[in-house]
Amino acid sequence: MVYCDSKTGVVFPEISYGFYSVFAELYALDYDTIPLEKDWSIEYKKYCGANKTIVIANPNAPTGLSLTVYEIEEILKSNKDNIVVIDEAYVDFGGKTCYNLIEKYDNLIVVQTFSKSRSLAGARLGFAIAQEALIADLDKIRFSINPYNINRLTLVAGRAAIEDDTYYKENCQKIIETRAYTTNELRTRGFEVIDSDANFIFAKHDAYSGEDLYLRLKEKGILVRHFSKKRIGDYLRITIGTKEQMDVLIGTLKEIL
Repeated sequence: MVYCDSKTGVVFPEISYGFYSVFAELYALDYDTIPLEKDWSIEYKKYCGANKTIVIANPNAPTGLSLTVYEIEEILKSNKDNIVVIDEAYVDFGGKTCYNLIEKYDNLIVVQTFSKSRSLAGARLGFAIAQEALIADLDKIRFSINPYNINRLTLVAGRAAIEDDTYYKENCQKIIETRAYTTNELRTRGFEVIDSDANFIFAKHDAYSGEDLYLRLKEKGILVRHFSKKRIGDYLRITIGTKEQMDVLIGTLKEIL
């Protein structure tokens, strides 16, 4: 939100990471949202020539769907005077990073986090990749409002995660395989499951509302995410755990259905 003011607003998908709108409202920014398509995808052409700061989670949440690098580049080319922020929080679970485009486009910021594929959600550690001038701008803001935003223990944990990259890549692959297994199992039981590039799946069953399934699972000690927005109210966002954990979920859903 650093690159927005009274003249430059921000635009992001209507269904996406919930804090985009929270931050926009907190800083009194003029923001627009663009609805997802019927298949839950982001239509990149609707962001071309937006003439606003653009923020897109890729893969998106809670759908898990991704834009291609080509589509992101088309957005960048058509918004040369505006910043495009691509939030790659879930990219390690099957998405395609666009950080290689940074050398070509001085309006691109790619942000990633250690909270997902690096299993450090409690550390609150993330980073931004952009051309030098943009990073200098971000540092000026950081030094002005929160110069001590990362503590020493968090830095040590982050460095250890980077040094043990092989372990985390193997873990991501296990999650990808378990996601495919869970998706297939749910589809055989009548669920509609959106193909996902994230560490979760977005699913619904025509025989039950999303809220009903959420509450029934909660009664049995299984927590999934339910959203109150009307368009996605029948869906559940189900985080992918171990295969054993997903078997418990599948077995419990079998009992409910």
